[in-house]
Amino acid sequence: MSLRERTLQELFQTLTGIEKGDCEYYPCHFEGQDCSFCFCPFYPCLIHETGGMLKDDRVWSCLRCEFIHKKENAEELKGILSSYPFQVLAEGDWRFYNEILQEFLFGDVRGREIGESYTIYRSDDGEECYLVVLDGFEIKQVERGRCGELRGKRGVLLPVR
Repeated sequence: MSLRERTLQELFQTLTGIEKGDCEYYPCHFEGQDCSFCFCPFYPCLIHETGGMLKDDRVWSCLRCEFIHKKENAEELKGILSSYPFQVLAEGDWRFYNEILQEFLFGDVRGREIGESYTIYRSDDGEECYLVVLDGFEIKQVERGRCGELRGKRGVLLPVR
């Protein structure tokens, strides 16, 4: 089973109220965390404000992400995601999930198309950026360069932080 299939399976269990058993890794983020979304439905979110970061040019690390494990956030996200039919959630692409997350975190969708690129962040042409190429929900390639040079390419533009 792929990571995405496992994530969707867990998401549907969470939304239908199926209880999780004990986890040998608890707590993986902090004591008292809400584990409703052990496999984050937004992964890889590519949003720095979550505490996540690009690591080793192929991995979005969620080690410092805590927002989805805070009880109030997990409850609100369950409500938001349960408003969609399961078929829509199953067929949703990275951008669909990312824009739900943007709306939750920022109060609106900040993402926009710039040529072939999609970006959540404003950046200057001379600023260092990553161009993250996704295949579904998997990071396939990361290119680093000046934002202005990467904007015309297909992928998600992410400022280096």
